[in-house]
Amino acid sequence: MSDNKFLVVYGSQTGQSEAIAERIALDSESWDLEAELVCGEEMLGEMDRLDNQVIVFVVSSTGEGDPPENFESFWSTLHDTPPQNLKYALLGLGDSNYTEFGGFPNALKQFLDDSGAKSFYEYQLADDQVGLELVVEPWIEGLWEPLKQSLSTPDSSPLPTLQLDKSLLDKLSKLDIDRNLPKSKQMFQSQFLEEDFTCSFPEGVNKFILPFAAGNLEKSVVLKKTCLAERSEKTKETFEIEFRTSDVYGPGDSFGVLCENRESEVWDLLRRLKMEDRAHKKYSLTPDPNIKPRLLPKHVLLECSPYYALKYTLDVRSLPKKALLLLLAEHCTDQREGDCLRFLSSKEGSKDLNELIYSRSLTLLELLSLFPSCLPPFCSLLQHLPRLTPRYYSVSRLSEHGVKFVFNHVTNIRAAVGELPAVPGVCSTWLRELNEGDSMYVYRRKNTGFKPAMGGGGMIMIGAGTGVAPYLAFLDHLAQSSEETKTMLITGNRYKELDSIYGTEFSKFYSDGILQSYLTAFSRDAGSTCRYVQDCMKQHGQLVMRYLDEGARVYVCGDAKGLSVGVHDMFCSVLSESKGVSVEEAKEMISGMRKEGRYCEDIWS
Repeated sequence: MSDNKFLVVYGSQTGQSEAIAERIALDSESWDLEAELVCGEEMLGEMDRLDNQVIVFVVSSTGEGDPPENFESFWSTLHDTPPQNLKYALLGLGDSNYTEFGGFPNALKQFLDDSGAKSFYEYQLADDQVGLELVVEPWIEGLWEPLKQSLSTPDSSPLPTLQLDKSLLDKLSKLDIDRNLPKSKQMFQSQFLEEDFTCSFPEGVNKFILPFAAGNLEKSVVLKKTCLAERSEKTKETFEIEFRTSDVYGPGDSFGVLCENRESEVWDLLRRLKMEDRAHKKYSLTPDPNIKPRLLPKHVLLECSPYYALKYTLDVRSLPKKALLLLLAEHCTDQREGDCLRFLSSKEGSKDLNELIYSRSLTLLELLSLFPSCLPPFCSLLQHLPRLTPRYYSVSRLSEHGVKFVFNHVTNIRAAVGELPAVPGVCSTWLRELNEGDSMYVYRRKNTGFKPAMGGGGMIMIGAGTGVAPYLAFLDHLAQSSEETKTMLITGNRYKELDSIYGTEFSKFYSDGILQSYLTAFSRDAGSTCRYVQDCMKQHGQLVMRYLDEGARVYVCGDAKGLSVGVHDMFCSVLSESKGVSVEEAKEMISGMRKEGRYCEDIWS
């Protein structure tokens, strides 16, 4: 498929959908795009053209939510032969005078999502009763950039190019590199078949073990996405997503999200491995009978395609293990490159491995770019790449229809490495691109005790950034309870006016008396009396001790290396000073609180 061609497929009963579809096709020329305009009926006999295609659908309803006549046969055939790897945008037309308003566009949207098609632009339903143009005009205006992005092909951007440091090459020239190391052990025999792999996400992946699962994997729908903080030089971009769920969640619960690798990164890898022509072809793996089954990587699907494996199952950002470096060394045609990889995989090369690859968080694609003569067989790579693991989020609020959570969009996972291009976070970028009505696969995790303590000695809740999220659910729960619970909340953010997540809601809980003590820290605000939550704890040490002496339960939510360690150390300091004990004795007291379930953490690395 050319990178500027797409289909506009319409279903029209009165001619309105056809007219709008014609306009989209005509306007596409000014965006250097080439549209092929067809009605659904004209696609009969050419259903295979829908595979790996980008389509803009414009359809209306007729009768009681039925498809238009020139779309009806196509609709029936579509159910028999669902398209594979389809990207689409859908504009629906309806009339709210009818009981089944937008019945057919909604049904088409549901079918496409269920069959694994990917929406690249927000679905909208225009109402003829109030004026189609109110929805149609802004929808068309915003269509073009997402459409152009969805049409991007593997050839649209150059692959990254990195070079080995000259000092490393000079070092290698003086070393005696052992080129007779044992070849890497192949766990699977492989063969490519001529047929396409037609599995839709999350088939195959849903057979993997879901870490810490308390509920089943379910397909959820995004009900609403809200930007809580805009990205600027000072702040991160923060979003809240509400999704529908059939599971039962409570305050303090968290869940896993199955995310996807970035489309551009997947295709760049396929190009680099010279697999773009076989991207969607099925391969079959047969485990080596001499290898014990328990040693085989469980996440490697025995039947799959290169695209599906890289997109949904494998972590292409993980730091390479030495076994992978040795595999790559075997497949370098340039002897010096092979020697370099062998050296990096050796004990003597550990320092250089850290400086060259680990400290810079190089991706698999960048690692391969360092060694341009290296071309490993795709199926040999599979056993060396770890699973793309679920990402975890805490429930921030329970709504009437589902669950809410917040996340920061990570624009660069290696912000401290200035000479390399930005690498956005996998899951946060994927979540950011979701639209209302899109699907996401989630499962509820086991709760290890991070639940609100009702009554009793009360609660001290501490969090920074998005780590304050679960406490909103805690306080919602307390507001609906008849039990009186004494509560203290300590939150940390950069700026009071720019990124104080849920600050308005917490202030209302404080004014309503649900929250008795509300302490805030702002690390970048000039004149702030507390920069970090630890400063609040120190400044209000007597109040903190009063809560602890009354039997309060402590909750800490945030990153493991920064907040968790800092809060723990400050608790030890406050205890030591207040009780007149040593810091070591204070640590033992905190350890005892952990064992009693009075010091609870929800932390991430």
